[in-house]
Amino acid sequence: MRKLIFIVVFTLSTTLVGAQCLDTLNFPNLQPPCYADFIPVCGCDGVTYQNRCFAEFATVLQYIDGPCEQVAFSLYPNPTTDYLFTTIVTKYEADVNLYIFDRNGTIYYYRYLQSVKSEFLTLPMNSFDQGIYIIMVESNGVAKLSKFVKWNE
Repeated sequence: MRKLIFIVVFTLSTTLVGAQCLDTLNFPNLQPPCYADFIPVCGCDGVTYQNRCFAEFATVLQYIDGPCEQVAFSLYPNPTTDYLFTTIVTKYEADVNLYIFDRNGTIYYYRYLQSVKSEFLTLPMNSFDQGIYIIMVESNGVAKLSKFVKWNE
């Protein structure tokens, strides 16, 4: 009887450990030693990480290539002076709308991108006034937003 209980408990505990998403024995530091490239992965915890290194640094044990949501993007530098660089990645190849609004909701920039899986864009900022802007990337009804600052030197 003891042997049977041990086998059931051992099997149950190994099954639970095998399904674990985060390594609870590994505590991340505040500054990951990762490269900044935006090659998103979807962690088993449902979070999109900037790249594999960031996922592993967050102690995620399993992830798949691509964002968790329909669309994800990164932008840099922020604040910006001359150019804003953005990488847009979709979960499945899809059309994308990119908008840049000022803080009053006026559209300063619009671009339609067809059949995007991964797209790198260089956006000139010389026609933008100094201030705070919102960039919105939308695909299949899912929108992601981020703020950036245009700074004049």
